[in-house]
Amino acid sequence: MAEVRGCGGSLTYAKLTAGVKQWTLDYQQEVLDVTDFADNCAKAFMAGFTSWTATATANWDAANTAKPGDSASLTLTVTSGKTYSGTAIVTGLSVNTDVNGVVEATYSFQGTGALSIA
Repeated sequence: MAEVRGCGGSLTYAKLTAGVKQWTLDYQQEVLDVTDFADNCAKAFMAGFTSWTATATANWDAANTAKPGDSASLTLTVTSGKTYSGTAIVTGLSVNTDVNGVVEATYSFQGTGALSIA
């Protein structure tokens, strides 16, 4: 297995342009129970809807003006070049100020529509 360093990753989103240092993607597949009497007492399932969310942490910067309710194209890139993209709505903004650290902002996103993986 080839490990990949995270230091070359990136995030692109309108109004969130400065100081991004970490992102997380959560991509889910819903599973629907389609069990019926013909299944001989064994559960049967089929794929349902997909959904995805993301979070990003950035050093606080006045240039970042993304706020809850904003909707734009979100692109998350791993150092290796693998890219995840789609339209996302900002659902949350949390700012953390610590006397012993750097002020950080954490953004939460809800994907709307399909997630593209390239």
